[in-house]
Amino acid sequence: MKLRLRASLLTTTLILSSQVVYADTLIAPSPTARMDGGNKVIAIYGNSYTHYNNNLNTRLRDLTRSLLPNNAEGYSYRGITISSGELGWHEPNLRFQNTLKSWDVVVLQGNSMEPISKKSNSREYFQTSAKKMAEIAHDAGSKVVYFMTWAQKSHPEQTQALAKAYMVIAEETGGYVAPVGLAFAQSMKQYPEINLYHSDGKHPSLAGTYLAASVFFATLYNQSPIGGETPADSDMSPETARKLQTVAWETVQSYQSK
Repeated sequence: MKLRLRASLLTTTLILSSQVVYADTLIAPSPTARMDGGNKVIAIYGNSYTHYNNNLNTRLRDLTRSLLPNNAEGYSYRGITISSGELGWHEPNLRFQNTLKSWDVVVLQGNSMEPISKKSNSREYFQTSAKKMAEIAHDAGSKVVYFMTWAQKSHPEQTQALAKAYMVIAEETGGYVAPVGLAFAQSMKQYPEINLYHSDGKHPSLAGTYLAASVFFATLYNQSPIGGETPADSDMSPETARKLQTVAWETVQSYQSK
């Protein structure tokens, strides 16, 4: 009897341990925490920073198909964008998309400078919107990942201000952070020959979008994007892709070690 009880307790302990290891942590313990779970069904709410170059979700999907088992079968990525949109404009979209599908992860991207705008009402609108949308997402069982945007090409000093703003709102709302802006800064430092910007110095070039996709891959799956395919239907060289993948992986690792 004692042996049976001991075996039963051991089995229960193993099951619970397995659940702890593989459980989905809905509320991030910190903005720099590593994500767990499968994170297969992703909705990305953003603006032109997201939809340039055939949309971030497409580039992320293509990258995952080359790196995840079975060509990432069962994984899906939807981009919901509004040109020049502020984060709060997406609240109705978030509510509607939640009626269509259960999302493992919801990605929230504010307007490029919205979190650090010189206008206090813009900053307050971003904060209020993020808190409300994170609550909606969490109530629906979705994790929240903030898309840390990058500095304008002529204003590199914006990098740290944006990084801090996204870390603060993630801390307040139980969200994770994809440190895309930090990866942009690091790439420009290491590989200035790779142009991450569109001609306006604000929107991303294809290389910029691919770098962002690589950061999201590393953030969502705790796996290096190094070795992934180059962007589909592009002339990006494998060497350039590998440099961007390496920057993304190293940036995410460094950010999550804080």
